[in-house]
Amino acid sequence: MKQYLRFAKRFRLLFTPLVATSVLFTSPCQAATFAFSDGELSLTDFNGILSTEFNSRNHGETEGLAMGKNSFVSLENYLTVETSNSPLRAFTDVASTVSGEGINYTGLVQSDSEIVANFDIDAGKTFSFNFSSFLNLGTQIDASPVENAQAKGDIAFYLFDTSDIPEETLSDLLIDLLDNPDSINKSPLSFFSLVGNINTLGNDYLNYQNSSDITLTENYKKTDVEGNEEHTLVEYEGFFQRYFEKQANLTLIVTRRSQARVTAPEPSTSLALLLFLGLLAIVHKGRSRAKKLKDSSGIIVVKL
Repeated sequence: MKQYLRFAKRFRLLFTPLVATSVLFTSPCQAATFAFSDGELSLTDFNGILSTEFNSRNHGETEGLAMGKNSFVSLENYLTVETSNSPLRAFTDVASTVSGEGINYTGLVQSDSEIVANFDIDAGKTFSFNFSSFLNLGTQIDASPVENAQAKGDIAFYLFDTSDIPEETLSDLLIDLLDNPDSINKSPLSFFSLVGNINTLGNDYLNYQNSSDITLTENYKKTDVEGNEEHTLVEYEGFFQRYFEKQANLTLIVTRRSQARVTAPEPSTSLALLLFLGLLAIVHKGRSRAKKLKDSSGIIVVKL
């Protein structure tokens, strides 16, 4: 049953972009582009003692500009962060989509989320948890290099040994990490990272890294980055497990970022870029910040 559900999810992720683009690309005389970035990371089955509640931050932005007759940009951003103290669980998910049609437009959808948790581990105990992740990126254009579509995704978790940080300052550090996950001045004890980028102009890549105490149990990868349609889908499942001889305090940081962008035509001079940025500031659309442990979603259409 689990194998069937996993196949169904892959089929949905691969098929949905084709349905969407069949609606967008109906006018051959105008440029049409499409980009999406989906990412998910789930951590479950913790056996450590959570010293404080999970803290989380969820943020999304959309920006669109359409110039010229019958030009439009459509932007969608669905963000989710969920945590549970019983049973211990952390989950973050995003679906960012942008499409455009016409002779002159640009659209950008991006998001980022952070989850921070702190654990107390007794001496002689093993700390462990399971995780699953996927990254799904896609782009499509009609004509290159006049049009450009780009999709990026980044999901990761890092575990730090914070046993040497005084208790009175630890709470402030945990709060600061939500706004700036890189503010901790330590090397991670353990980590997992999955990063991808596809761009119709080139520079496509898909990389993952993990520390030696991360065991990968399942993986799936499908990539097609040739021509005017590009797509990549990757999934990883595994677990972390580590034995601690001495009592330890550990801080877990979970991050998720997405970005999808379309442009037509591609700006070719610095003057054009400055003009675009000035106009974009005027018509800036759809800035939203989601509350902790809540879903954030939105659809915006900019049309002339």
